[in-house]
Amino acid sequence: MMQEIEAERQWCLHPGIYENLLLGCLERPQVVIGGYEPYPDVFSKAAALLECIISSNTFIDGSKRTGFESCELFLELNGYRIDPGAAIVEFLLAVARDDLNLSEVSNWLKENSLKVSKVK
Repeated sequence: MMQEIEAERQWCLHPGIYENLLLGCLERPQVVIGGYEPYPDVFSKAAALLECIISSNTFIDGSKRTGFESCELFLELNGYRIDPGAAIVEFLLAVARDDLNLSEVSNWLKENSLKVSKVK
């Protein structure tokens, strides 16, 4: 058992955080392939970030919470915030169950976001 725990720690930035998965998730919204940008707008970029953190289980515990907070911060930095009255828990559980494709995640974020002034 101790060998498994030690092996797990060697792959982690911090116990419970998989560094390579996290870095990949943070880079995903910025991807450009031969001039093509698969995530062209703020909501598709936020959806890519959220879905990656949640679905890759980047964290041993708290991937949904961290994915949501990362997405929310990204949106705030780009002049939006998620409506606190939205069905956030149900949405995150649907993302975790892989019930929504990336386009549906992006649409949910767009439909449930409020325009605010950009954070500087």
